[in-house]
Amino acid sequence: MKKSIVFTAFLSLFVLAVAASAQKAPADFSGTWNLDLAKSSLGQQAAMIKSQTLTIKQEGTKFTTSTKTERNPPPADAPAGGGGGRPGGGMGGGGGEQSFTLDGKEMSMDMPAGPNGATAPMKMTGKWDGSKVVTTTMSTRTGQDGTPSTTTTKSTYDLGAGGKSLTVNRESTRNGNTTSTTSVYTKG
Repeated sequence: MKKSIVFTAFLSLFVLAVAASAQKAPADFSGTWNLDLAKSSLGQQAAMIKSQTLTIKQEGTKFTTSTKTERNPPPADAPAGGGGGRPGGGMGGGGGEQSFTLDGKEMSMDMPAGPNGATAPMKMTGKWDGSKVVTTTMSTRTGQDGTPSTTTTKSTYDLGAGGKSLTVNRESTRNGNTTSTTSVYTKG
């Protein structure tokens, strides 16, 4: 009888220990990350980028990203007006700051959409996928001809090399056309 009680107690402690070790803290993406252009796969965007810094603040379920991009000057023979994107903007998810909650709940915010202070609504979600963070943004803008254009961007953040590298895979769909990029960052 005593042996079965001791065995049951030991087995219970073992199960609790295994369960506790399985519930490790989520990855912490916080920090300043510098884009490694040589390791990234950015397609035509790579030629436009001189440097890029991604800052992430992670506090509980709040996940905030801020992107700062320094662009290369356009080639001398580039057509006028083809600036290649917003100054200081990021790739796939836009520049500036974006905040998500990692509970899968949809949030909304107005984002700059053009001159004269115009804005467009953006829906945003964030969630954990194992040790990765997945964010999704969706916005619809109306063109000058009155036609709506919807852009959806899914970004997957994945830490590597003991927390010293960060890979961000982005898949953007606009009007049925999908583009994918991979940005590799090192902690700065």
